[in-house]
Amino acid sequence: MSTVTTSDGIELAVQTAGDPTRSTVVLVHGFPDDHSAWDGIVQRLVVDHHVVTYDTRGTGVSDKPNRIVDYRLDQLADDLQRVIDHAIEQAGTDEGVHLVGHDWGSVQAWHLITGHDLHGVLSYSSISGPCIDHVPGWVARKAKQRRFRDIVAMWKSPLYMGFFSIPVVAPILARLGLIDPTIRLAINAFERPDSDSPRPPGPSARRNAASIRIYAANVLPRLAKPERDGTDVPVLVLTPQRDIFIPSVTQRDPHPAISTIEIRDILGGHWAPTYNPGAVGDAIVEWVARHSIVVPADDGP
Repeated sequence: MSTVTTSDGIELAVQTAGDPTRSTVVLVHGFPDDHSAWDGIVQRLVVDHHVVTYDTRGTGVSDKPNRIVDYRLDQLADDLQRVIDHAIEQAGTDEGVHLVGHDWGSVQAWHLITGHDLHGVLSYSSISGPCIDHVPGWVARKAKQRRFRDIVAMWKSPLYMGFFSIPVVAPILARLGLIDPTIRLAINAFERPDSDSPRPPGPSARRNAASIRIYAANVLPRLAKPERDGTDVPVLVLTPQRDIFIPSVTQRDPHPAISTIEIRDILGGHWAPTYNPGAVGDAIVEWVARHSIVVPADDGP
């Protein structure tokens, strides 16, 4: 394990696996996970890739700031860029990395690739986490198309996100372990684990309670004043068919300013990267291969 220091002095725990001369894949987890959510994906990728995971601020063994402002997407995207720069430095190449995000990790990655300071990203794979700045525009397009059923399909998202956004109350409930039973209920009802996948600790709001502040820091502010537009980074959107929190329909009809985007349904629930790493890993491997830089062979003089 190594550490990366953020612009505001937070120490992030970074884990690496595989040959650094291979294509580098950076994996960003969501809430209420830590880097262990990617264990099955790492196992799938490490044979042919250099794989980087990290505990985002407030999770795992990374530092856990207690202010809501410390979890704003601008800061989290800067954290991610620093991890990417660290990974590129480790690899000793200017090739860049392939980015994969899940849940809030996906939201953070979207925020990075739609910003102006992005560098070093060759492709992006998004799982169960749309760009939050794109949501108001998506709702407006659906309303204009009179696709009100699609809008209604996302009713659960504002409910739980609004609840998790309540300052003081949400962090206390998470710290007391009172959110975890609902998470376990969702896992038991909608996840169908691969028989050969590793068994990580699983998501725990109690273990990663500090990071619940990501909701209060971003949900209402970003929806009220969206700023991000499109990106030239090639994007693969994987939509788990049994995702109870981020329904598949809400990740379709992407922002028109995204240059290259492909949307695929995959088997699994919201935590498909953890419990169905086979299908998710295969899709990532294919997307990375399609967008990797191919170095011409040296045929000699």
